[in-house]
Amino acid sequence: MEITALNIAIALLILFLFGLGLYLILKKGRKRKKEREIRRFNELVQTFIESEEIPVSLKDDALNYIFVNLAMEDFYGISSEAIIGLDDFEILDDKMAMKERKTDKKVLATKTFVTDEMLWRGKIFKTTKFPVDLLNGKFGVGAYIRSASEKNREKYLKTLMSISDGVMIVDPMGKIEMLNSTAAEMTGWTAREAMGKHYSQVFVLEDEKKSGVVPDPIEEAFRDNTMKEFDSQVVLVSRDGKKYHLEDSIAPISDDEGQIDGAIVIFRDVTEIKGKRDAMEYNSFHDALTGLYNRRFFEEELIRLDTERNLPLSVIIGDVDSLKLTNDIFGHEAGDELIKRVSEIFKKVCRADDIIARWGGDEFAILLPQTEKKDAQKLSDRIRDNFSKEKIKSIQGNVSLGVATKYQPEENIEVIIASAEDNMYMKKTLNRGKKKEDAFNIILDKLYGELPVEAEHARKTSEVCKKIARKMKLPEAEINKVSKAAYLHDIGKVALDKEVASKNEYVIDETFKEMKMHPVVGYRILNAFDHTMDLANVVLGHHERWDGTGYPQGLKGKEIPKLSRIIAVGERFDDMTTDTDYRSAIGSNEALEEMKRNVGTHYDPEVVEALEKVIIEEAVATARLSR
Repeated sequence: MEITALNIAIALLILFLFGLGLYLILKKGRKRKKEREIRRFNELVQTFIESEEIPVSLKDDALNYIFVNLAMEDFYGISSEAIIGLDDFEILDDKMAMKERKTDKKVLATKTFVTDEMLWRGKIFKTTKFPVDLLNGKFGVGAYIRSASEKNREKYLKTLMSISDGVMIVDPMGKIEMLNSTAAEMTGWTAREAMGKHYSQVFVLEDEKKSGVVPDPIEEAFRDNTMKEFDSQVVLVSRDGKKYHLEDSIAPISDDEGQIDGAIVIFRDVTEIKGKRDAMEYNSFHDALTGLYNRRFFEEELIRLDTERNLPLSVIIGDVDSLKLTNDIFGHEAGDELIKRVSEIFKKVCRADDIIARWGGDEFAILLPQTEKKDAQKLSDRIRDNFSKEKIKSIQGNVSLGVATKYQPEENIEVIIASAEDNMYMKKTLNRGKKKEDAFNIILDKLYGELPVEAEHARKTSEVCKKIARKMKLPEAEINKVSKAAYLHDIGKVALDKEVASKNEYVIDETFKEMKMHPVVGYRILNAFDHTMDLANVVLGHHERWDGTGYPQGLKGKEIPKLSRIIAVGERFDDMTTDTDYRSAIGSNEALEEMKRNVGTHYDPEVVEALEKVIIEEAVATARLSR
């Protein structure tokens, strides 16, 4: 038993010593492997450092630069301190960076060498990239760059000539050597015609905003031996006079000794793109409806102009009084027309340097640098006088204007604007009653002035409705109310085309849908004025029918306001007993009989019964007078 225990102990000790030895051997092996990797990496880096002519770089697994040698610094023209930690998108233009990223990813994916060509500062180079085993166990990308051979240069140039952009190659004397098809189309010269001519004859540039020839970017590229970009205002004028907005660059071509060997001009037509950009820029600062500046631009200009040299700085705030009424009666197209008329008056009266902006829906603001308050007030008066002569449909133009002026630098411009607004609202409040009454009378004058038949129909309907209401023994206040509402029952026709408004509203034809809107428009008009607001619902319901088949709401029976039911009978009675262009008049009794036939469907029985009493009473009175 003792011998067995000793044997077991010895065996365990041997196993322990063997395991320890194996661990130490493996650890030492890993250390040596790591040392070899570090030594290899250091040798690689040392090789990079010692390379004086060949630009060499190293990127990590995230494709950020972790090393560039002096030759690569010279190649990029950037110090290593500025390059380390960046990626190609932070050093190169997007097109070239995307190309470099594509080959870098191919190296990492395939773990093989990848060669490519690049155009850098007018010279063609060949790049070779390869995988590098980094210290962190991941792979990076090493690269070196050499000048391309003349054969590759020609190949590269042919590739350039086939791209969709315009390409023109000129020699050191500025004579055209090559012109691709896009360049030929844009310049109006064929490649054969252009060959040997100086580029200034073929590639004619102008400034879109200034007269005369623009500075020559090709000449500048030759002189400075650097890449040049076109100015944003440059346009290419083709042989037939067509103009193209251009974008892109000119790169000088150098030979292996660094001497200028010509230039490559690469350009594209961005006329459409520029148009969209210009439109976006314009819309960001202008009101789409009026073309005036918008509030955003006004506020930015306010900050810019709020300086001592612009004092006194005056502000006019204006509000169009009749916009809501115009929208309600004639629709938003008429309202838009009103706003445009206001803006035209502002532009006509104000100076060219004044900042005019549409402040809000119906509000405008004018910023007047170096303008005394008295002069701003005179301008305000001229705007108001001009606008008072304007009419949209039958709505009289009115605008309330407030003026305030900043004289001292320490005054807050926001307080000045608030003061102008307060001044405007005060004037608006003081004139509201008179202006509204005037506006109502103009609407009525337009309707009855253009359609005298409607005026007579309104007067007679008012009379008969008043008689019916008396027979129904309504209170005197209700009798007066129905008389007024009856006189105005067709006021909504002011919004209709004159030809439509003059038609019989009971005839169903292609204009009937439009005709059916006049009670609604009448409601809007009457509801907009304090002295007619209580008549609005009465007018709205005068085409409703007792059985619910009327318009515009389809009300039935006693859901229809009583005074509306009276007007429905009164206006129909007058229509039938009056000669018109579309029908001869019939007698009172005949009209009454027709209305009786429609009692319970079209008309309230009580109202028709009251009308019958009126007719009988007037017949008796007439008989007495004739004796």
